[in-house]
Amino acid sequence: MNNEDIKLLLVRYITKQADEAEIKEVKRWVSLHPENELYFIELYEAWQNMLYVNAESIDEEKAYQLFLARTFPQKQTANILRWVKIAAVLFLFVASATLIVRHYSGLEKENNRVIAGNGAIKKLVLSDGTMVWLNAGSTIKYDAGFGKTNRTVSLEGEAFFDIGHNIKDIPFLVNTKNYTIRDIGTQFNLKAYPDDPFFETTVIKGEVAVEGNSETNPHDANRIYVKPRQVLKIYYHPGRNDKPEIAKAQNPYNEVRVSQIDSAQTDIYAGWKDDLLIFDGNTLGEIARVLGRRYNVKIKIESPELQNIRYSGSFRGVPDIDKVLHIIKQNTPISYTIEGQNVTITKTN
Repeated sequence: MNNEDIKLLLVRYITKQADEAEIKEVKRWVSLHPENELYFIELYEAWQNMLYVNAESIDEEKAYQLFLARTFPQKQTANILRWVKIAAVLFLFVASATLIVRHYSGLEKENNRVIAGNGAIKKLVLSDGTMVWLNAGSTIKYDAGFGKTNRTVSLEGEAFFDIGHNIKDIPFLVNTKNYTIRDIGTQFNLKAYPDDPFFETTVIKGEVAVEGNSETNPHDANRIYVKPRQVLKIYYHPGRNDKPEIAKAQNPYNEVRVSQIDSAQTDIYAGWKDDLLIFDGNTLGEIARVLGRRYNVKIKIESPELQNIRYSGSFRGVPDIDKVLHIIKQNTPISYTIEGQNVTITKTN
């Protein structure tokens, strides 16, 4: 089949007009290459986005022309035109019905939100069978249509995903402030805290594709594929982490690093869900952010010089921060005091 035949077939499949033979052909074509799957996901997302338009803005002819222009070249056969128009009309019917139902049921405002506060780790199972571990100081959101019309979640913080396979014809997407992660059947850890100067994802099994948000990252919208046992780390506007707006003005581009790890190193990135903390040459400033979330404390490092001291070590099942800092103190020139939820780290002589 040529490209136009593929487009027509995908439109029929997405709008639920395909017969059994066409459904089988779509699944075969999608499985041939990751690029095919991502093209299908993009077309599917475009269709889903059309379902959320404001009812007052719906214009049948305009919707038809827009869908035609975006999906097909100007010169088409009568058969293609016929099916596109059917798809556009079907869209208007479904969109109108959906908007009416939402208007009377209030579903347009209904969101599921799960929060793991500082000092807590939560595990949840989504309706599609996906298991999610939510690290301390993190929030995940998904709407009432999850598992039915979409498999999209929004994350702020850190989470480990073990993707379920109960629903294979709807792509699984994770939106963060700066990036969108498209799952290609996998297990992966995702770290996107708003107060961290970087974005990080680690693939344990399978593969993910990461795309920059064109609105928040106009210079960083390329797609990056992350393979098994690879870590993608993107530093936001490297330069001055203490003054992000100045750093962004001085350097509008992000620094991208992809590294390969072995199976024994995966615990460095995902061990937290099993109550294991591993620091591998991290700075004391980075460690303080992790410990602050993990033990629900505010950590103040008095000496700027201490921020960049590096430390390596592992901690399993340590119940309080005092024991962690006591161990770190044995190998670094620090002293500390704890008053309630406030921790102050100072430099020793």
